[in-house]
This record gives sequence, C-alpha cells and structure tokens, in this order.
Amino acid sequence: MIRGIYVHIPFCTYKCPYCDFMSVVNSEISHEDYIKALKKEINFYKGLKGEVETLYFGGGTPSLLEPKHLEEVIKEIDKNFNFRPSEITIECNPETFEREKFREFKNLGIDRVSVGVQSFTDKGLKALGRKHTLRDVYTFLEGVFELGYENVNVDLIWGYPSQTPKDAEKELRELEKFPIKHVSAYLLTFYEDTPMGISYRRGEISPPEEDTIVKIHDTLSEGLRDLGFERYEISNWAKRGYECRHNLLYWELEEFLGFGVSAWGFYKGRRYGNTRNLYKYMKLLREGKKPVEYNLSLDESELRKERIILNLRLRKGVRKELLPDIPEYLWEFLEEEEGRVKIKEEHILLSNELISEILRFYDLNPKKME
Repeated sequence: MIRGIYVHIPFCTYKCPYCDFMSVVNSEISHEDYIKALKKEINFYKGLKGEVETLYFGGGTPSLLEPKHLEEVIKEIDKNFNFRPSEITIECNPETFEREKFREFKNLGIDRVSVGVQSFTDKGLKALGRKHTLRDVYTFLEGVFELGYENVNVDLIWGYPSQTPKDAEKELRELEKFPIKHVSAYLLTFYEDTPMGISYRRGEISPPEEDTIVKIHDTLSEGLRDLGFERYEISNWAKRGYECRHNLLYWELEEFLGFGVSAWGFYKGRRYGNTRNLYKYMKLLREGKKPVEYNLSLDESELRKERIILNLRLRKGVRKELLPDIPEYLWEFLEEEEGRVKIKEEHILLSNELISEILRFYDLNPKKME
C-alpha cells in the first residue's frame, strides 16, 4: 500500500561542488514544461492502492518554482490517488526566500520546510562552496518562522576540510537561536564524480584527521542532545514528535512512489528508478512512455536483507529474529532492547562497517517477513 510520494525538482541556481544529486543549472527546459511532464508521469500510476500520507518535494531546489507549479502537481496527485497528507515537505536553499512565495507555499498545505544551511559559519560555507551568506540563512529562518511554519529542518554538513570541534560548537550556538525542530547532520562524502571528489583524489583537499572527526561528531551529538534533539536515525535528529514521516517510510521499507527525473520508488517488492538524463526523461514522456530505466524485483530473502540494512540505520534498530546468526565479537557493538537490535550510540560512526559485517553472515534461508 502506497504511503508516500517523492517528487524530484532538478533545477538549481548553481551546482555545489560536493553534490551527487541530479540537478541542472540554466536548463533549456522550462519549469512549465517540466511540470507538464511530471503530470503525465503521475497519470501512469493512477489507481494504485494506498493512502498517501506524505509528499516530499526534493531536488535540486524546489523552492525555485512558483507556487502555481507546485499547486498543479499537488492537484494531480490528489486527482489520481487517495491523498490524505499528514506532512508535505519542500527543500529550499536560504537565498530563495521570498515572503509572498513562502506564504503561498504554506497555503498549499506545505507544512514542513527543509533548508540547506550546511553551515552556520563563514568558514564552513566557503569550504563547502556555498554561495549563500549567513545573512541569507538568518533572513530565511526568521522569515519562515514569522510566517507560521513550525516544522523546520536544517541540513548541516560536517567533516569538511579544516573543520575543528570548535567550529562545531559555533554551529550549535547559532542553531540554538531558532526554534528548529529537526536537524539532518551529514558527514561530508567525497563522491567520485563531483568537483570535491576529484580534488580529494588528486590530494588537493582532505577531510580532518580521524580523531578530529570523532571529536566533531561527539561535539555535535552531545550538543544536539543538550538542545533537546533526539537521534532517531544515523544522521537525523528531531524534537519529540517531529521526526520526518516521509523519510521514515524509506527506513521502514514502506511503499512509496517517486516522480521526476532520477526519482526512485518502491512498490510491491519492486524498486524502480527513473532515468537521470533530463532530456531523455522529457522525450520519453512526450512519447507516452514511462521514464523508468532501472527495475529490480526483490524476493522475500532480498527484502529481509533490505530491512536489516535500513532498520539498522534507525536508533530503534531491527527485529532480532530478522538477523542472521552473528559471532560474539559483533555483539560488543550492538545492544538489544524489547526484541530489537541496534548499534550502540558510541559506535554510530562505524555503522556502515558494522552493517556490512552483519550482512556477511546473512544466511540465504529467508525468514518470514511480517
């Protein structure tokens, strides 16, 4: 049963040097034409069963669109699905704030704003190649709270070149100034085909030393807890009751649809992905064809493996009966509570390695999924 919908908006004003998401700058394809294509794609899936509870506009920078464009998409979804939203999110960049535009977003039912602050310091913004200023950040946050938005997420990137624990303390002091309900704090990844990834491979830049990374992580974790946030996923923190409902669908292996270039979906045990080529996406839809380029059906054993991977990202963990038999040494990094196994807080930074190690012992005799 479909519970969520993701809509990818690829347009950006500039490309961040670390970004691996599908986004375009100065595209020849207009916003209007892209919305028309989106509506055609949505119609391919009409009538599928489910109650759509969450809608997420990601990108790219969806807040570059006019409210009328998002309204068209929302109406098309409402026309074709059992749409009963409890959360509608829009991703934004700080420099895109326009009071009347965001007032109209709110009138459309958009009740959750996710803003790519990335750093509350000039040093961090420069290291990450961001073009907005701290003044842009303050203007954005002050503006959305004045308009009555309550559910606001701030994206932070940490572990950038030359960052120190003291820099992390500055982030927390700035964060404390606003009634923010959710923080996504991501360790910088040097993706291979990005400008930062290329510079990293050439030895032109490097992340902080490993012990500094640990100290930065500890500083952020302790500071966020002191500010009343609870970690509910490896990189995500929320005030009680403000966990991102849409993203939880992913980690709980619930069904969702993805619309737009490069978007992914999961339905009836099948993962599908749209083409990452914007021109191909538009062409296929003009020809009346689905823009799906990747299709993978998962059997019960593969679904169990997926649930292990995704649930272990959550602080509540995975049901113990789904895990394979694992050796004693791994239990030093794990803990069990109410029949669920999770990675100990002090070993969160080892999550990827631990999940990979657990999957090494994944037996191919599938256990029943519930």
